[in-house]
This record gives sequence, C-alpha cells and structure tokens, in this order.
Amino acid sequence: MTSVEDLYEIWSRDSELRETLKQSLDPRGTEWLFELFASLQPRADDVLVDVGCRDATHAIRLVREHGLRGFALDPLPLHVERARAEADAAGVELTVLEGRIEALPFEDASVDWIWCRDVLVHTDVRRGLTECARVLRPGGRMLTYVTLATDRLEPREAALLVDATALEQNSLAAAHVESAAADAGLDQVEVHRLAGEWRERMIEDGTWDPAESLLMLSRLHRRQEALVATHGAAAVDAVLGGQLWGVYQMVGKLCPTVYVWERRA
Repeated sequence: MTSVEDLYEIWSRDSELRETLKQSLDPRGTEWLFELFASLQPRADDVLVDVGCRDATHAIRLVREHGLRGFALDPLPLHVERARAEADAAGVELTVLEGRIEALPFEDASVDWIWCRDVLVHTDVRRGLTECARVLRPGGRMLTYVTLATDRLEPREAALLVDATALEQNSLAAAHVESAAADAGLDQVEVHRLAGEWRERMIEDGTWDPAESLLMLSRLHRRQEALVATHGAAAVDAVLGGQLWGVYQMVGKLCPTVYVWERRA
C-alpha cells in the first residue's frame, strides 16, 4: 500500500507520466465499424438485415455502399416510420419492418448478413441470438456492437443502469453473451474489446463533451427531487443512465465490444 509520504512524492514528480497520458493513441471511431464490415467482403445482392435499425441510417449506408438487398427491423413504430421516411429520402431500396430480434420475420437460412448495433443489452440475448442463427445461412455472418459490464461495475451501479435504461441484466455480461452465441450455433470469428476507445475519439473530434455529461449529472443529483416532481422519475432516470453510459466507458466500468459471429455449417 502506498504511504502518504510516497503518494505526495509521486505527485511532485509525475509530470512526465501526465504528458505521456496527454498524447493521443489514435483511437478508432465509429467509422471503423463500417470498415470492419467492408473487410468481411460482402457481395452484391447479399441479403442484409439491420436488427434494431432505429432510423435505418446504417442500413441505408450499407445497402448503398455494397449493393446489398436490405431489410431494416425495429420494434418501435416510431422508428419504423422514421426508417421508411429516411429510406425514401435517400432513394434506397430498403424494406422496413416492425419486429423484434427474439422473433425475426424471415425464413430459415435466408439471410447472409446481420448488422446489430446497440441492441443486445435490451433483449433476451439467448432467444435473440438463436433467432439470428436460425435465419442466417450456413457461413452467414453477424456483426454486433454491444456495451458490456466489466468487473469494475458494482452491482448497485448495474442495477441502476438496468432500471434506468431498460436493460436485461444477463445481457450485460460478456460470458453470458458469448455462451448464448455459441449455444445458438454462432462461431466467434473476431472480437474487439474497445473499452473507452470510441469515446476518446469522440472527445478528440469534438463530438462528445464529457464535461457536459458530468455537469448534467452533478446538477441532476443536486436537484433530483425537484426534477422528478416536474418531469417524472422515468425521465430523470433515463437522463441519469444516458449520461453515465459514456462516463462509465471512460472509467472502465463498461466495455463496448464488437463481435463477428459466423453461422456454423
């Protein structure tokens, strides 16, 4: 254990370490996910399903860049409406459907690619991955981005996130996700544990300001009762969980992770 004397001695001469930590590590950003997909060599007319598409921005881009036959799926009618509007505005042929990952509206072995970003933590991951394996052709692949808990995330912190941001507790655990994939017949081809890398890039690019998140969290805690009375507990909790999400990535409590899985023959 470091003594008080040792601690202040270290702090008095740590300028070199601080300067080292100020240097960029050239972090990958969100664009890298599209580069990873391209490296998997999709072929024109392959069938792609974007599961949990939101406004279908990703599906539109993938269909356009690779000449794919695209489907975009989301359980929320609002997202389905937005996705259809975006596809029409982009002039891209994309079929938008309402549905959930746990019950995909596709025939067995009918899909070449599944794109799944920021979805699994909200789902029954075993049912969802079983469905993905069912609709993928043998050799078909699934690219998944999911934010998982690390051993630094305390149980009470996990419980807060689960309640505030509609998560499934088990789906936060890497071991559970990976065993669910294997049991479903999905072999792991690649795994990239990004930790705070994307957030570093966002800060360096100026697209995310952690100081703003910290200010919001501090203000929320100081006025929580009044805010709940005005806006409701669910709204306050949603803001709390959303702001903690990025901060927890930066301090190592959450680890964004990218999997490439292949349907076992």
